[in-house]
Order: sequence, then C-alpha cells, then structure tokens
Amino acid sequence: MEIETVLDQLLEAGVSVWLDADGKLRIDKDAPAEIKDLVRQHKQELVEFRRAYALIECSGVRMIRLPLGELALAFPPRANLDEIRWAAGVLRLESMPLVIDDEGLGWISYDEWRRRQPLWTAEDRERYRRERAAEADEQEKLKRRRKTA
Repeated sequence: MEIETVLDQLLEAGVSVWLDADGKLRIDKDAPAEIKDLVRQHKQELVEFRRAYALIECSGVRMIRLPLGELALAFPPRANLDEIRWAAGVLRLESMPLVIDDEGLGWISYDEWRRRQPLWTAEDRERYRRERAAEADEQEKLKRRRKTA
C-alpha cells in the first residue's frame, strides 16, 4: 500500500499521527482499532514521512516557481543538501530541481532590522571621530597644495 493511501485513510478517519520528542510515532488515543493496525503495519514509512516533512519545514526549504514556470525546491545557503535530498526522495519531490534561495524567507519589519544592527560602542564612536578628523586634515592639505600651485 502506498503511503498516500495510508495518509488519506488517516485523514478520512480524522486521526493524527506525529513524532514525539524522542522520535517515536504517536497516534490519537481515540483512534479506531483498524486505523491503529494500519499505522502499525506502515510504521516505518510513516516515521520516515514525518521526519522528512519536519526536516523540510525546519530547514527553511520552500517551493518556488522558476522563470520558465517550473516548480523547484529552494533551500537556504547553509542548509544540509544531503538531508534535503533524502527528505525530497521520501516525500517524492526528487523530480523537482534544487536551487539556492538567496532571497531570504520573508520581509522583516524596520524594528526587527534595527534590533539586528550592531550597537555602536564608545570605542566605535571614537574611532569614527578619528577617521573623520584624519579625512578633514587630508582635505585641508589638498586645499593648501592647490592654493600654492
């Protein structure tokens, strides 16, 4: 039986399966006995499916449309490509090309951007003043040379 069929039957029955913190497959307590048997029979496939799905979600992979209209899996620059290939294989998305997503995953507000900016310390401000004073001295020297020439 295909994993899609198992997932469809779980959906029709309104039963959830998930991985707990230890990586064990869990099922709703009030699930019918035949659904519990179905889950037991396909336990390994369901565990792999849930792990692959969690990996895709957590690693920042998303589907994008390429300029020619084809769909692709876009992954962030520092993602583990081997894990993403494994997850795409389990989820049957291996036919989609993998592309680097260097555009980022979304917009951030101005406040968030300001919080991410490095803070200026007193040492930074003093270095800035010295650099500006040195530049002003250079400009002054150039002006004097032009007047004497």
